[in-house]
Amino acid sequence: GLFFFLFIRKDTKTVNGLKDNACLKRPFLLLTMLFSVLLSYAGQEPASATRDSIVVDSITGDVRKYKLTDNKTLKPLYWVYNYLANSNKMRSDVSYDGGFVFGPAYNINTGFAIGGGYSALYSFDKNDPTLQKSIVNGFFQVSVKGIVAIGVEGHNYMKGDKQRFNYEFSFTHYPSAFWGIGYDTSINNYYANRMVDSKQLLLKLEGDYTWRLAKNLYFGPKIDFLYSNLYKTHDNIPKGEEHLYPNGLMEHFLALPDGSGHQPFSQVALGLGVTLTYDSRDFATNAYKGHYFNLQQLGFMPGVNKYGFFTTDVKYQVYTPLWKKCTLAFQAHGRFNYGNDVIPWIRLASTGNQGMGRGYFFGQYRDNNVMETQLELRQRLIWRFGVVAWVGAINIFHDFNHIYMNKTLPTYGFGLRWEFKPRVNVRVDWGFTKTGNSIVFNIDRKSVV
Repeated sequence: GLFFFLFIRKDTKTVNGLKDNACLKRPFLLLTMLFSVLLSYAGQEPASATRDSIVVDSITGDVRKYKLTDNKTLKPLYWVYNYLANSNKMRSDVSYDGGFVFGPAYNINTGFAIGGGYSALYSFDKNDPTLQKSIVNGFFQVSVKGIVAIGVEGHNYMKGDKQRFNYEFSFTHYPSAFWGIGYDTSINNYYANRMVDSKQLLLKLEGDYTWRLAKNLYFGPKIDFLYSNLYKTHDNIPKGEEHLYPNGLMEHFLALPDGSGHQPFSQVALGLGVTLTYDSRDFATNAYKGHYFNLQQLGFMPGVNKYGFFTTDVKYQVYTPLWKKCTLAFQAHGRFNYGNDVIPWIRLASTGNQGMGRGYFFGQYRDNNVMETQLELRQRLIWRFGVVAWVGAINIFHDFNHIYMNKTLPTYGFGLRWEFKPRVNVRVDWGFTKTGNSIVFNIDRKSVV
């Protein structure tokens, strides 16, 4: 059948053409997304077939046949049916299995958009059934409000799982809103409607290559590159306050501590370092059981970077089966920047990263450090559908002498999952925060709408 996801709500606040969704009391159109999954006939065999193909169900392991019709008029419909109904089943006669998914969407921040992605599973040793499948995910998004995003990420497990290679590359252009640096500054400016509206270009490249030291333990080098260009800035200053910001609001937000000027709007940050990983998960991007611990130490050296500093990033995840097809996932993450009084604004710890804090958008809150945690219940349902519910907390802070419980940012919500490829989900999440809510549509963990 056809599945429509429609959420209606009315906005109450507009800032320089970007609409805010802080109030939950009035209805407005938040998202319209169309999935043509055609699952009502799953498991049945279309008549008048000309050839068979053997497929293996990713969860049950059942072997099924699907067939194509001789009727030329019906062939396109049969192709759509077979493509969607069987997209999560690995064919027994291939070692690489990929496919596309896309759809229209609408929300108050992006306007009408088209988003989608490509996902594929493959193996570096098809004769080793114990070797975890490698995965590549591509994604794109185009919005009438000027958002353009394209990217690819991959997780590769070499022969014998002795080496691993992870990478991510993305290009993003989007309308950006900046309320300042620090919890107090950001939230006070948000409610005062004091912000900078701009366009932003982001180019990101991140990767690591690790060798196995012991069972489930890996170590190796890491690179982290980010280019950002902020342009077409427009100050939104409450009437009567213009004299307080003679040089502009963004210049005020990015002022240097010694008063000698401000950080440039366009910056490049290149970090080199090492990563240590313990990973016993049964599947990296959609685990049902196991533990994951990752420690990264990066140095952003002066000369290459305008401001030199260090970053320590640590995360821990544990996945526990509770009952049939149900997993409890606990995640904790911390990112800490230090070594300089000036941390480049593009490298500040932020909400909207690591697949946590859903409901807060990227950069809504920024400061030197962040600690965040999340507890999520995941339940697989009939066919390839599943639901999730989560609760979490985020604390953005300048240093360890300024951590306050009453400045913790809550997040909670629920979501729908549909298995597109084996253990790779199309995800729709509705997250609620301290100042509003938002819906995100993504493939695996990469946002596409």
